[in-house]
Amino acid sequence: MLRKILKYFTPFEWTLWLGGMTVILISFFVGQDKNLLSLFSSLFGVTLIIFNAKGNVWGQVFAIVFSVLYGILAYTKAYYGEMLIYFVLMLPIHIASIIIWVKNQNSDAKHLEVKINTLSATEYAIAALCTAVATVAFYFLLDVMGTDNLIVSTISLVTSLAAAYLMLRRCEYFSICFVLNDVILIILWSLKLSTDGIAVLPSVICFSIFLIDDAYCFISWRKLKYSQRAPKPESAA
Repeated sequence: MLRKILKYFTPFEWTLWLGGMTVILISFFVGQDKNLLSLFSSLFGVTLIIFNAKGNVWGQVFAIVFSVLYGILAYTKAYYGEMLIYFVLMLPIHIASIIIWVKNQNSDAKHLEVKINTLSATEYAIAALCTAVATVAFYFLLDVMGTDNLIVSTISLVTSLAAAYLMLRRCEYFSICFVLNDVILIILWSLKLSTDGIAVLPSVICFSIFLIDDAYCFISWRKLKYSQRAPKPESAA
């Protein structure tokens, strides 16, 4: 069992996972503010991305825990946009993704692996239009709620909406949207350094690690998609 677990991830994936967790733990223990919400949400975040990179549905399970912890953390920092994104959008999306990913497993794979989908240009256009409309609506809602750094929070919503939809539809480009979202969140949490000091540094470090992991996730899904589309060798008569 242990040997199978060790072989499931490549050496590079183990390095990404354990290296990311190590950096997060170090930043937590050397920091002045021991924010357990930030710590555990970061650890679950690093874990879920590595499982997502394998197309493994357990990534969605870990994502549910991350959404709850991060949503609470965002609320305590008055980032109500982030709170809404993860409670109202990402949490139900992850639950729905579990159901859809389980129903669309690659039967030829040796391990849990979702079938990667190809979307039409029309579906991309409709998704973009719906995202734009939802973003405008959320901008005014977040403004009324007194969200800090309103513009950046709204941009974060755009990338999160796109990532959530593409993830639900099993499209590899969801990781690209998460990469863009990671960049926005690095900026968003960095803006808190002037008011909260290094207490928010673990969150900045966390999303910096997420950016690297999400970029790898996209590469991994491209390889999985190529493998799934490759012609199967004919069995001998």
